[in-house]
Amino acid sequence: MQRIAVIGISGSGKTTFARALARATGLPLHHVDQLFWTGRWRPVPEHAYLESHSAWVGRDRWIIEGFVDRSFEQRLQRADLIVYLTPPPWVCAGRVVKRWWAHRKTARAELPAEALERLDFGFLWVVLSAAERPAIEAALGRAPEAVVRRLAGKRDQAALLRQLVDERTPKRPPGG
Repeated sequence: MQRIAVIGISGSGKTTFARALARATGLPLHHVDQLFWTGRWRPVPEHAYLESHSAWVGRDRWIIEGFVDRSFEQRLQRADLIVYLTPPPWVCAGRVVKRWWAHRKTARAELPAEALERLDFGFLWVVLSAAERPAIEAALGRAPEAVVRRLAGKRDQAALLRQLVDERTPKRPPGG
């Protein structure tokens, strides 16, 4: 697996899992939030982030984590593996609140310094209602050739990481 897309709703753990995946595989990691946001949560012009996304997707080796919708489907078409994180919405909402508390004064590493977390109850409802999932499922439906692994929790994630590490580890001949 040389090109891995990590997707899921907000708070599903995409960034955390993608970092562990990058450590386990040695693949370069890219965060869609870096393309999409400028400081103070202003989106970059659509043509600019789509151009940058295309450049990332065109490379031979990558992990790209972030939300996927129609504009980012190209990533799913080129991925060897799509990891779809599917924890329950209440878990994701709890993580969104925890992330807000941890980063209300300093930005997350994958975001511009001015992009401090904010707690928006409308957004929290989007997470609790899993309103982002239909767009993700639709995008997956348009990538029928892709290998998709749906991971509901930490145990599933750990098992996939072990499998990918095992696949990369050179096998010793018997008796050698």
